[in-house]
Amino acid sequence: WGDVGRCGEMWGDVAQARSCRKAGAAWRQLIGRRQASLEAARPRVVAMYERIEAGSLAGGDKEGALLAQTCATFFLLLEGRDAHPLAHATAYLPAACPLGGGGGGEAGGEGGVAALEPALPSLEPSLLRDAGLPYLSLYKSKVALWGGYLLAQWGVARAISLDETATMAQEAADLRNAHAWSIPTSAALAAMCRHSPLVELAAGNGLWAKALLERGADVLAFDTEAWQLSFAAGGGAAGGGEGTAAGEGAPFTEGEALMGAREACVEQGGPEAAAAHPDRALVLMWPDYGGRGSYGLACLRAYRGDRLLLVGEWRGATFGRRSESGESFSAEFQREVEAGFVREELHRLPTWPGSLDHVAVWRRRRA
Repeated sequence: WGDVGRCGEMWGDVAQARSCRKAGAAWRQLIGRRQASLEAARPRVVAMYERIEAGSLAGGDKEGALLAQTCATFFLLLEGRDAHPLAHATAYLPAACPLGGGGGGEAGGEGGVAALEPALPSLEPSLLRDAGLPYLSLYKSKVALWGGYLLAQWGVARAISLDETATMAQEAADLRNAHAWSIPTSAALAAMCRHSPLVELAAGNGLWAKALLERGADVLAFDTEAWQLSFAAGGGAAGGGEGTAAGEGAPFTEGEALMGAREACVEQGGPEAAAAHPDRALVLMWPDYGGRGSYGLACLRAYRGDRLLLVGEWRGATFGRRSESGESFSAEFQREVEAGFVREELHRLPTWPGSLDHVAVWRRRRA
């Protein structure tokens, strides 16, 4: 298991997904026809998983990275995105990744969207060192479990369980809602600390703000306690297009609580807090659910400072599951940022299956 080449051999039949696509069929359909055979092989799958787990327990960064990218690869295959230009950007160890694409963000997204500039940095196994970050540790344990188990299924039966992958996807969504939409790393937090003092809007339960404070940053964090339907309208959209009517396709109902219990560092406040702190760099993380809405835009237009720290996806660096602009910031928000600011830094983050999160640092353009 520890040998990258051997791992690559186990992935040899992944090419059949592309053969299916050329024949006008979905790989998922082929896998669906193998579910009964997979279930019959369950004891052998468990034995294979135990071998994989035993081989990775004493491993270091490389073993954890292999399991994380294995998990990501299977989900991309199921979604039919294995040939996406950015599929290879999910690889920590490119030599063990069967997917195509330019890697490192060299290719743009689908639909003619330009590649991100500067290019999306490559993932490094060292990003997975938790260094006292419980959410990162939880992420590592989950993707190691999922990646190892899916690899065992594939190795034994040349199939993976559709029911179990659906359960994994739902658990990932639940964990993001409970903790944070993006996973902090020591490197990303250190980069953000360099731009302290900070003001974070849409801070959720304060997981990132607390981690920044623990590392010496000067942070003010704000969020509203409940969903405000007024911010569901406009601002670009997946599905409804820009200017969507309030409430149409909204992920929550008016007054619904957001993200549960909060850290003490999070204060009540919305976009108006951005106007009150022009002397601080503005931090925004996934302010527009599903890439639609106007919360992020309201914060941006209220802010008069010079520095943005934006966490999530961006057009040219997303798999476009709902929108070519990604699921973190509305299309209109992204256009206004690109018109008024210059992107100076990009820092990759580990991501749950299907996402391409990063931290971007922007500086306001001055005449």
